[in-house]
This record gives sequence, C-alpha cells and structure tokens, in this order.
Amino acid sequence: MSELWDVYSIDRKRTGKTCYRGEQGNLADGEFHMWVMVWIKNPKTGKYLISQRAADKVTDPLKWETVAGHVIAGETSLEAALREVYEEVGITLKAEDAKLIASKVATTYDGQRHNWIRDSFYFETTEEPDLNKATTKEVLQTKWVTFEEFKGMYEGGECCLNMGDVYGFELNPVPEDRYAGIIGQVVKGKIDRPMNSCHPHHKDLIYLVNYGYVSGVMGGDGAEQDIYLLGEDAPVEEYTGKVIAVYHRYDDNETKWIVVPCDEAGNVRGDVKIPTVDEIYARIAFQEQFFNGVLIL
Repeated sequence: MSELWDVYSIDRKRTGKTCYRGEQGNLADGEFHMWVMVWIKNPKTGKYLISQRAADKVTDPLKWETVAGHVIAGETSLEAALREVYEEVGITLKAEDAKLIASKVATTYDGQRHNWIRDSFYFETTEEPDLNKATTKEVLQTKWVTFEEFKGMYEGGECCLNMGDVYGFELNPVPEDRYAGIIGQVVKGKIDRPMNSCHPHHKDLIYLVNYGYVSGVMGGDGAEQDIYLLGEDAPVEEYTGKVIAVYHRYDDNETKWIVVPCDEAGNVRGDVKIPTVDEIYARIAFQEQFFNGVLIL
C-alpha cells in the first residue's frame, strides 16, 4: 500500500487532509507535503554515511545518496527521520541526538510547482549500518566517505543532486556563537524592495514582505546587510526594528536578518505579533526556496 501523508499549510500546520504517495501533484495551491534528509557522520573518523539506491528505483537508480524519505501521516519530521534511518540502513538513532541543520519550504521555481517542506537532520554515531536489519530493500550497499571522497563522487556524477547540500554544511557552517551578537540588536535602515514589488533582475520574483538593508552595516557580499522586515502589512520605505533571528545560508556568502518593528529602546510595537519559526520560514520562502539554510534564533 502507498504511504499516506499529511497535508500541511505553508507554515507547517496540518490541514486535516491526507494524500497518498504519488498524489502530491493534485494538491491545491497552499497545500504541502513534507519530507526529510538525514546526514550521519562518524565523529571518530569524520566520515559521512552514504548509501547506493537500488537498481529498481524509478528515480536515480544506483546513485549514491544520504537517507531520505517522506513524513507519513501522524509523524513529526524527526520521527520520520529516525524511522527512515532504521528502514533504509538498519541503524537505531536517538531523538535527543538530532540536530536540525536546514529547513526549506519550496513553492514554485524553474517553471515547476514543488509544494513541499523539507527538514534536514544531522546525527553523529559510531554504529555500523546493517542492511539485514533494514526493513526495506531501497539500499543496495552503504559506505563511509570523507568529504574529499564525497566531492569526487558528486562531481563525477555518482550522487543524487540534492547531496550537494553537504558542501555548505562543511564549508560554510553556522558559526559557533550562533549569531549571539546580532540577535536582539535594534537596527535601522531602508526598504529598497517593498512588499509586492518585483526583483530588479528577476521580474517573476515578487517580494511578499518588505525587504531592505541595515544602514551602515556591511554584509558578506560587500553590500549593506539585507533584512526581511516582518510585522508590516503594507509597503514601507524605512524602519527601526529588532533582529529576532538570522537566516544562515549555507550556499551563499551572506545571511539574512529577520527584523520586526520596534522603538528606539527595542520594544516591539504593540500591534506586531512575533512570528513563529514556521511562520518565518513560510514568509521568506518566496526567495529562500532557492537556497539551503536554517533559521538561528
């Protein structure tokens, strides 16, 4: 029997609807399914566990990948990650050892409708995979590889394309201080791409929130630091706001600060509701779906 999946809103709320695997193309606008990727590293050797897809796989047969799969009805994404690891490679991991290293909401890009939410988890373990324990036959074989070995395989076309995420995890990790010196700051600046305007070079990209910069603070790309201003329901030209989170892009040289309106003392404006993590991911998805990253609060 095909897997039964919950259907979610863009901000990860269960809608009460379900769909079977293969029916996701029939979901309405604003309806999403969820899947996970799981990155496993041996802390003693520094090697990643990868697996080769079975020859009878419809998509990417015999390609190498990390554990991945969909969240079935009633599960959380973490529960799905733990289940998928055991099903595919026979390793039992613990929920308390999980680290959410990336999350993405994909809507429509490259002319295709995607309507999915993806969480990427990271685990460390010295346990060896055991395909005799695995409950599916999705995996032909497994092996541990260094990042350098992985690069050779990826660049040689041996891996699934989404395996490229590991470049960012290795080469541009979240800093150890987790942006502690930035979160909570009161900042001021201009909104140069107001809500409902279009990208200057990509006319089909519409800004669904106010997007601007922090005056006098330079970002990783050499220009003034970019921000998403949440909490306004109309276009604005300038702002004073409080940084409530940082969106760390693994595959770019700049971060995006998440800001809400406040006064000079940092008191958030009374009419502003602080968005949840899932609401932030939903509101910035129109642009961040093109990148791999994680919110740091």
